[in-house]
Formats: sequence, structure tokens, C-alpha cells
Amino acid sequence: VGECNRMTNENASQEIQYILSAGRTGTVFISKLFETYAPYITAEHEPAYSRYLMMMGNVRNDTGLFKSLTRRWSRTHQNAHFSKDKKYIEINPFLCPITDTLPREGCRLKVLHLVRHPADWSRSITSFKASTKLRAIIDYIPFAKPYPAPRPAGWGKLGSYEKGLWRWRWCNNNISALKDTADKYVLVRYEDLFSDDKIVQMEAIHKIFDVFDLPPPKEIPDAVLRKRVNPSPKAVFSENKKAEKEICGALAKEFNYAL
Repeated sequence: VGECNRMTNENASQEIQYILSAGRTGTVFISKLFETYAPYITAEHEPAYSRYLMMMGNVRNDTGLFKSLTRRWSRTHQNAHFSKDKKYIEINPFLCPITDTLPREGCRLKVLHLVRHPADWSRSITSFKASTKLRAIIDYIPFAKPYPAPRPAGWGKLGSYEKGLWRWRWCNNNISALKDTADKYVLVRYEDLFSDDKIVQMEAIHKIFDVFDLPPPKEIPDAVLRKRVNPSPKAVFSENKKAEKEICGALAKEFNYAL
């Protein structure tokens, strides 16, 4: 069965299953849903060393160095997590710089792609930056955040909001490209996952469970559905409708967002 036979556990599933996004799309909320409504699986959010793997991918993308090392590290990461007997799902926004390394010969790749309106996402990621312990220093750590490679013209003169729009486009383009190699690829929008319309919200949750062949929950209490996890700090941003359309317009349209 190709490379999947090289997993460390011969009884491991031949499936590699991911929830991918640019971040700030409800991944922590989904991991908690799995804990409650699918306790028979292992769903891991940003497993150990993911950020360092992302940083290696950023170096590769920017400089062209460490191509084989990045791929080997990605394979080692897969071996460590998907070699378990228990059904395993990796929930990991850190992987958007290395999505090309995720498909694996002989493995059935399943991808849930979470996406959020580009303007809303850029505001959220710009104010959130990183987890509390890294928030004050993340901007000063080389390669610690995914950025488009190569950088678009005029990158150094762009504000953080406009750079966020480019990050949204680049990350989501990378994840979307997996449609060509994945056995199953499903897109879910953040706005549907957190819709005030419970029917829309439950449809989105059912899609998340269905892509991984898990029985969806029949009912979820409103208190759970309305709870927000890991919110961004409040911040004020100037709108830049022109940049939103020019940078994200074509891809946003594919995701049914109007700019």
C-alpha cells in the first residue's frame, strides 16, 4: 500500500485526516465538539512541534532550502500521529505552508477546509497574533507566521491588515489545491459554523462529522453552540474595500463571499 506501509504501527489506519485552515476559524471549538460527541477517536489540535514544522516550511518556501528535510519531517510527523490504532484527526492551521507534503502514496487523504470571510479573518488574525504567551513577541520571531512566497510587490509598504489579506489568499489557495489529490475534500465556512440560525449551524457541524465518516450528534445544547472559544482581543481597523477585492476577490467568490 505504498508509503502508508511505512507507518510505525502495522495496524494503523490507511487514512490521513486533516482539518486545515488559515487559523481563527473555529478549530478549537471543533476539537471540543469531538471530545464531547466523538470520544472514541483522537482529534488533536496543533500537536507538538507543529509550529516548528511550519517555520521549516516557511524557510523552504522563502529560500528554496531544506526541501527534502521539510518533506521528511512532514512524513515523520505523520508517522508519529497517524500510526495509532485509534481513528486520528489532526486539526492544524499551522500546516498551510506545507500542504504539498501532506498527500501520501497509498493513503486515503481526507481534508476538511475551514474558511472565514477575508476581511473578518484579517481583522481577527491581526489582533489575535498568537496565543497569549507568544502574542508580545511573535512579530519578532523569524518565520513564525505563514506569509506568501514569493512576497507580492510592495509587501514592505503594506499595513498589517493588507498583509493579512495576502496571508488569507495564500493559505486558502494552498489548502484548496488539495482537492486534486484528496479522496474527500469538504469546505465549511466559519459563518455557517457559528450562524445564529441553528439549522444552518447544525448542517455545518454534520458536514464536519460526515467527511470523517463519524455519526453526527443528533442534538447539541444551545449553550454549547453559542460558546466562543479563544476569542481575539478587541481592535479597531480601517476598512480597505479596494484591497479586499483586489487581493481576495476571485478566491472569495469561490467560497461564496461577496466583497
